[in-house]
Amino acid sequence: MKLQRNAQFRNLGAGVLALVIGLAGVPLWADYQEAPMLAARVASGDLPPVEERLPDDPLVITPVESIGKYGGTWRQGMRTIADLGLVNRQATHHDGLVRWKIDMTGWVLNAANKIEVNSDATEYTFYLRPGMKWSDGAPFTADDVMFWAEDLVANEEYGLKYAPSKRFMAGGQPFSAEKIDDTTVKIKFIKPNGLFLLHLCTGEANGEPVRYPKHYLEQFHPKYNTSNLADLVAEAGVTSWPELMGVKGGFFNSHGSTADPRYNPEFPIIGPYVITIGPQQTTTALLYERNPYYWKVDTAGNQLPYIDYQEYTLYEDQDAVALAAANGQIDMEWRHLNAPKFRPLIVENRDKGDYRIIPTDFTYANEIAIKLNLTHPDPVKREVFQNKDFRIGLSHAIDRQAIIDTVYSGVGEIANISPLRSSGLYTDEMAKQYTEYNVDLANQYLDEAGYAERDGGGIRLGPDGKPIRIAFEVIAGFVDPGELIANNWRAVGIDAQFSEVERSLHMTQIFANEHDVVLWSGDGGTRGDLFLNPRIYLPTSPFESEHATRWALWYDNPDAPEAMVPPESVQRQYQLYDEFNAASTQEEQERLMREILAITADDFHVIGVMFPIPTITIAKNNFRNLPDRLILSWSYPSDSPVGVEQFYFD
Repeated sequence: MKLQRNAQFRNLGAGVLALVIGLAGVPLWADYQEAPMLAARVASGDLPPVEERLPDDPLVITPVESIGKYGGTWRQGMRTIADLGLVNRQATHHDGLVRWKIDMTGWVLNAANKIEVNSDATEYTFYLRPGMKWSDGAPFTADDVMFWAEDLVANEEYGLKYAPSKRFMAGGQPFSAEKIDDTTVKIKFIKPNGLFLLHLCTGEANGEPVRYPKHYLEQFHPKYNTSNLADLVAEAGVTSWPELMGVKGGFFNSHGSTADPRYNPEFPIIGPYVITIGPQQTTTALLYERNPYYWKVDTAGNQLPYIDYQEYTLYEDQDAVALAAANGQIDMEWRHLNAPKFRPLIVENRDKGDYRIIPTDFTYANEIAIKLNLTHPDPVKREVFQNKDFRIGLSHAIDRQAIIDTVYSGVGEIANISPLRSSGLYTDEMAKQYTEYNVDLANQYLDEAGYAERDGGGIRLGPDGKPIRIAFEVIAGFVDPGELIANNWRAVGIDAQFSEVERSLHMTQIFANEHDVVLWSGDGGTRGDLFLNPRIYLPTSPFESEHATRWALWYDNPDAPEAMVPPESVQRQYQLYDEFNAASTQEEQERLMREILAITADDFHVIGVMFPIPTITIAKNNFRNLPDRLILSWSYPSDSPVGVEQFYFD
């Protein structure tokens, strides 16, 4: 039995020298220990012994505070079954080949126990842990990675419908994969992809190569199922095998569906928890149970995770989640508790709820990013929203200080979309442009945009001669600032029809490109988050660059039916971004990112309100192995890099 020690990747680029990561250690224990609930299953013959369930070289996790205790149920709060952000990060699918160091300064080994990178960052050889298994006990091997690479991404039918992320492309071409042996896979690019390993740490890409169990998913693929695939398609209520694969295991078109693999007890995973009670059986709480084949141990040889169960209660709204936390009914959580209006409630009830508050830092660029849909299907709205003077006028119409004073208790700094000062890429010009609250100036810009004429109610008329109306729909967490912004826009002649919308419905609207505007936190504040997730500065995600999802789709797949050709400035950004991803030095990466940001500042596609303010995480006083300060980000993705498997109850 050999132990693999975590190696550190100190730079944001791959560098110019070949790297070999992964050092063999020596055995630390003669025997492994396991949770009592699993020991009982072994005794009954339901499970093989723990040493047969672990890989030959389990990943050794050093606890943040101390060796933990087995047992307990970690209670968290969700809002509807579409609230997958928690489940994805805390339970099922956050484990990838690598993951972030706890402070987000580099990566460490994870499902891979060694990685070799060639000198120009075009080839990455991943060595999987021999003997590692899926949650159903089936071997996890190179065949699973190859199934993802060849049978899904490279498949003409499936791959064209679900184009691979740009994180898995270089030189405009997707990667190729080669199986070296049962535990070794080589990923190859036609041009350098210096940020590839860091991309594999992010919430969007971290589990991608390792979350497609071939032995389960091959039944939904025509290459392997030549007998009853048509019947399975019909039973699922879809029209093709790519749609079926998307529902059963593709993660692309099942947003919030009860068929989502994260809610499917038959779907094997390599994460620490598997679902046992899902939305098919309940509308009140989801229950996840420890994965008996989880492949990590602590420094004393105890198989992880420590905690037996994760329970996600489905609450009606954010207020209900906050009230449950204040009453001590949530053990550890940040999600849904970071709205400023909840801060007094959370702070005042610490003793009653028996919890502590952990300072938590956002990596976002802005507290509130206002994203008009520049690729709106309505050509009139698209023309209006793409008018830069129109956007500048709306920005000057926003009373940002009133929002800070009213919603955030006077705490906050006015800013438009910009990297944070700590990023090394901050400029006053970008952060402060168009932030002056000036109604006269706002009206001047809106007039110059071509919309000076108004109807009898004072609403400006668009190019079709009809009132300019914006369905100003926001999700919980943005209601208070959203209502103030909508009022500001109405004051300058825009019919902003404000309403709160349920998150799953809003997500459906966004994926269908049917939204007028989205209010969300703006990513890319810190250097690492900006380099890996610049989707607010240039539209790189067809799902989450909400200001221009169809430009992002064009970038991913120009032949996609719904793709829209972006303007020349955005096309130039895409060219620079491809060069950025291929750059092998930090100096070249920074130079290219500055060019991208200069275009972002000039185009002014997304409106900001203020720099992000620190938030909080609550943890019961007996909930242990948390650091003194946490990071909150989807790029991170919180809280999986901390190591949810080593959390325990004291």
